[in-house]
Amino acid sequence: NLITTEIKKTDLKNTFSKQKYMVLDSISLANLEIFENNFDQTQSGTLYEKLDFCNTLFGKRLLKYWLVNPLCDQESINDRLDAIEDLRSIEDKLGFVTEQLKSLPDLERLITKIHQLGNVGKDHPETRAIMYENDTYSKKKVEDFLTILTGFGNASKLFHSMKEFAPKSKLLKTILTITKPEEAANKLGFPYLDELLEVFKSSFDADLARSTGKIIPSEGVNEDYDIAICDIKKCERDFEKYLNEQKKYFSCTISYFGTSRNRYQLEIPEHRCKNLPDDFELTSSKKGFKRYWSSDIKLMISKLTDAEDRREKALRDTMKCLFKKFDAYYNVWNRAVQCLAILDVLVSLTQYVRNSESDMCRPEIVILDDNSTPFIDIRNGRHPCLGKTPSGDFIPNDLVIGCQDANNNWQKNPLVIVTGPNMGGKSTLMRQVGLIVILAQMGCFVPAESCRISPVDRIFTRIGASDKIMAGESTFYLELSETASILHHASKHSLVLMDELGRGTATFDGTAIAYSVVKELAHNINCRTLFSTHYHHLVEEFTDKDNVSMGHMQCMVNDDDQSITFLYKFGEGACPKSHGFNAARLADIPEDIIKLGSIKSVEFENFTKKIQLLKKVIHLKKKDEILDITEKFKSLTH
Repeated sequence: NLITTEIKKTDLKNTFSKQKYMVLDSISLANLEIFENNFDQTQSGTLYEKLDFCNTLFGKRLLKYWLVNPLCDQESINDRLDAIEDLRSIEDKLGFVTEQLKSLPDLERLITKIHQLGNVGKDHPETRAIMYENDTYSKKKVEDFLTILTGFGNASKLFHSMKEFAPKSKLLKTILTITKPEEAANKLGFPYLDELLEVFKSSFDADLARSTGKIIPSEGVNEDYDIAICDIKKCERDFEKYLNEQKKYFSCTISYFGTSRNRYQLEIPEHRCKNLPDDFELTSSKKGFKRYWSSDIKLMISKLTDAEDRREKALRDTMKCLFKKFDAYYNVWNRAVQCLAILDVLVSLTQYVRNSESDMCRPEIVILDDNSTPFIDIRNGRHPCLGKTPSGDFIPNDLVIGCQDANNNWQKNPLVIVTGPNMGGKSTLMRQVGLIVILAQMGCFVPAESCRISPVDRIFTRIGASDKIMAGESTFYLELSETASILHHASKHSLVLMDELGRGTATFDGTAIAYSVVKELAHNINCRTLFSTHYHHLVEEFTDKDNVSMGHMQCMVNDDDQSITFLYKFGEGACPKSHGFNAARLADIPEDIIKLGSIKSVEFENFTKKIQLLKKVIHLKKKDEILDITEKFKSLTH
């Protein structure tokens, strides 16, 4: 009962759990175009494409992991940022590091293959399988193993070349410190591999193995193989000795004939075959010669065959044993790959910062106490994936929400309702904020003049319109489903990006739902939110309300033809119109249709205003106030 009471007292949504990573669900990954763009579902223009300067395949996989799992811990984030600063200080040497990394094979996948080959059980199907291309299969395994040894050898040279580098970053210092293999396995540095690699390289002839597809163990490596080879050599000496004895017995030239199963047949001139021992068995003949096996030869062949079988078995076991021995150090090899991958990703992020078309800054991560308000303070921020636009440079924007020490009151509230003309940049601004937060918390510099944020535990997005026809889910249903997920799981440390909620249904229904969601986010969850809308009634409802501010994407309207010039600048206050007819004109809708639509738009707008004025009249008591509203009503009628 005591535990239950304490849980009820605790506001779980507003308690920032000390989680290690930010949560990014599949919806946010898609809406923010982290790995796939929404145009043709390729990597073009995505955040991953912009960051990916990795030179190894395992580095690329780690970069993806970092992108999907941004950090929440301030110390870990700063450690990565320190590492980037360290690498920027030696940019002249990064070319060498890049070339060395580029030469490495996919060591992560290869050690996994060797791990599987070294742990094949006796009852595994592979032990019973008949390989019709056994030589090719065996060659491939040998080539993979040799590739691994060469790759780790080059990696070891790379880390030895960086021994003199003294970074301030703990992360970089750790991965560049060369330690004993057993210590490195416990994530204490890059393992010293030279002696270990020499053990495997000296175990067999690499050139012979590459050409034959077989690993012939060096003497002393495999005792069974050594014994088998010794027995084969003894058998060959016995055959030679026996041949010399038969030459003396028959007093003529005798030689062995045959291969494989028919080998070691005594080929004797036909005129000397009259008085043969009883144990001589005729096997074949040719003109002037007859061929025989004696009981001694059969016995020696049996011994030789047995030794050869033991040699082949030892060879097969040698490869398996060598792989098993290699796999015994799996933690060491895996740690080496981890260090290489981390270095590759850090170099990649450094190159992204160096190659960026805009100014980059080091983000500041601020840890708050339980009573402080989470905030985002980005000055002159730019979209990480957009540099030059067709019309010129990308327009930077300030985005300040929940910042209690801001000069402007509207930047202190956690929720901002974003308005503005169609195509004015509202969705781009929202994606820009989400991507900058992800970059900051994955430990990378961001495209901004300055960036201060408190950690975000999860990013929620409700951007774009789509449906799932096969699942029977409409556009509006998906909107509500995603919104429900936000309301159920968001905490005050989350970042919510909602774009035009309610557009999939009737205007009044959509406005009502949007109103309820904004109220919940602003007053109960109290999380950082950008909420874009074209519902101007919604704007009126929340004007001058607690926790809610108004912002808009600015534009210039030509009084003569009502054409719009987009400024793409985010400013305080609400935009009075959405200027949808400008988008219609840009989309080449016929002008007569646009004019008719404009007339009807004014009529609908005036009708709505009349309804609002009538509502106010009902609550008014002073005569002068009633007369004032009456005049406004008349002006709308005319």
